[in-house]
Amino acid sequence: MVWFRMACVALRLSWPHVLTPWRSPLLRWRLETYGILGDDGRLLHADEMTCGQFARFVVTHRGPLVRFLRWAASL
Repeated sequence: MVWFRMACVALRLSWPHVLTPWRSPLLRWRLETYGILGDDGRLLHADEMTCGQFARFVVTHRGPLVRFLRWAASL
């Protein structure tokens, strides 16, 4: 049941960009404030984020992301 609620939170955060979450203004802003780095080592602006950079961030930070979704699902 927790996984279902976590999926609902993820959908709510990326809506209406479910199939392209790196285009979601909310998620892009959050990743920008998190401090995601580009290939050249500088901080990325939200408008510069690509699918690959988003996927790399999700894979490398999956633990904290899952903990956040679990926390948000418990609210």
